[in-house]
Amino acid sequence: MARADAVPADSIAAEPVVRAAWLALAGCLLGLFMQMLDTTIVNIALPDLTVDLGASTSEQLLVLSVYTLAFACTLLTAATLGGRLGRRRVFVTAILAFTVTSVLCGVARGPVELIVFRGAQGVSAALMSAQTLALIAALFPKTRHGLVFGIYGAVAGLAAMLGPVIGGVLVTSDVLGWGWRTIFFVNVPLGVIACGLAWRRLPQLRELPAPRLDLRGVVLSTAGLFFLLYPLAVGREQDWPPQLWVMMGVSVVLLVLFVVLERRLLARGGTPLLRVDLFRSRRFSVGLSLSLLFFSVFAGFFFTVSISAQFGLGYSPLRTGLLALPFALGGAVGSVVSPAVVDRIGSARTLCAGAIVLGAGLAWVGLTLQPISGTMSIPAVIAPLVVGGIGTGLFVAPLQTAILSDTSEANIGSASGCVPTVQQIGASIGLAVVSLFFFGQVAAQAQSAVPAARAGLVADLQNTAVEPLFRAPMADRFADCARGQLTSPHPDRPAPGCGDDASAQTGMAADLVGKATRELQVAGRSVAARSFVGAFQTTLWVLAGMCAAIAVLTLGLGRRPRVQPRTADDPASPER
Repeated sequence: MARADAVPADSIAAEPVVRAAWLALAGCLLGLFMQMLDTTIVNIALPDLTVDLGASTSEQLLVLSVYTLAFACTLLTAATLGGRLGRRRVFVTAILAFTVTSVLCGVARGPVELIVFRGAQGVSAALMSAQTLALIAALFPKTRHGLVFGIYGAVAGLAAMLGPVIGGVLVTSDVLGWGWRTIFFVNVPLGVIACGLAWRRLPQLRELPAPRLDLRGVVLSTAGLFFLLYPLAVGREQDWPPQLWVMMGVSVVLLVLFVVLERRLLARGGTPLLRVDLFRSRRFSVGLSLSLLFFSVFAGFFFTVSISAQFGLGYSPLRTGLLALPFALGGAVGSVVSPAVVDRIGSARTLCAGAIVLGAGLAWVGLTLQPISGTMSIPAVIAPLVVGGIGTGLFVAPLQTAILSDTSEANIGSASGCVPTVQQIGASIGLAVVSLFFFGQVAAQAQSAVPAARAGLVADLQNTAVEPLFRAPMADRFADCARGQLTSPHPDRPAPGCGDDASAQTGMAADLVGKATRELQVAGRSVAARSFVGAFQTTLWVLAGMCAAIAVLTLGLGRRPRVQPRTADDPASPER
């Protein structure tokens, strides 16, 4: 049984204890903000980071993926450790470790160092995240869970949405000449404040007697999740070799075996890493399914926005990051109004409305795009992005309450590790599936974009010093390179042997390219814009369709009776 070593209710006035609970919640939310911020902030800084550290393609990929891998694969184990050692102790220690590893990431002198420290940062984030929901549930009675879990969901969503914005601002401003390193140093003041707020205000929540660590569960869950998430993270970059498919097949076997062993351990009265009895609750099971699908859409959307803006439209990191700002502002509005909407129509209908509004916003963004001209009007996309953000806020804020509404003091710890694990799995699956579909669409769009760009280049070459004899062959060469690049697994990189500048050529070819550099660049930008914007539009409509499916799935939550307010004499009041 979890026990909170908080100050007894009769020893201190109610108001100071409530104030202490809110301050402790602020510490938890700052930790959550750091965790979620670091899942997206590095994407914007990757180009500068790569140049500074000389990272290879595989090292760049690991810099991005090792954090999420370490985070997701250790969440279940971290939840159990919190119950054994005390959730406050583990949480505060994890904040300190996260802050230290952030500094180490910021001072890394080589890509290998950065990869190692990013992995350690991910483990620290898991140790924090796995305690947060259980701690918040213990700080407040169930009558306030809708509010506090709504705040939790809002902070998580806003942090992920603001990652590109904050990253773009920090990298562009180049504070003290630190460049990309500031994206890690920004965690230092946040970590210090979070520690100050959480220490001594959070309940210890240690399970007594301390349960035996489920070592078999640790090994099977960690290995199973790694064999699932690693292929999803690197599959596209490596063009899906057979060994990655084998790893995913092994992951299914390991995870099924993990569930079977956890079920048997629970039946014998042991303490499993994952309490499978949680899934007897329809709201928990359906809620996790909603979380899996929603974070797939969320991650897929931000991936396509980022890559379409940077590689399709040639936006800078700052401009790309600022595209997320209207979405984040809408998310803030949706999160603020979500509790009132829940009170009026219930959590299931609020989730349904949020999914519908998000889908409408994504479809609206798609309608504003102009694939034929390869353009995206910034003023035109602001309103639909705000609408999409409002839908996200409406959905994310009450999601945790819906998932955890049937949990008890006995299984809240396991749920605290299970919920973020599913979110990370959903994000990984979303990135893998959406990127495959998106780049397939880029290749499909190239079939019409390349001939159009070639025709435009032929016309432009008539006004250059390129001899008429070489104009058609030059246009053909351009078309072959563009087609080869856009239909490859890496359409964001030039095809082998291709380049639009004279330095990439020698002899007569260099002379010809030098005479038509501007025209080649215009044609290259045109074909990239048309292909990426067209693929972005199609992907947005698919994601909007997924939102409609999520809206239908929310109906499976059913209705839940309102929780009656507790009196001051209730032992489960916040003074416990």
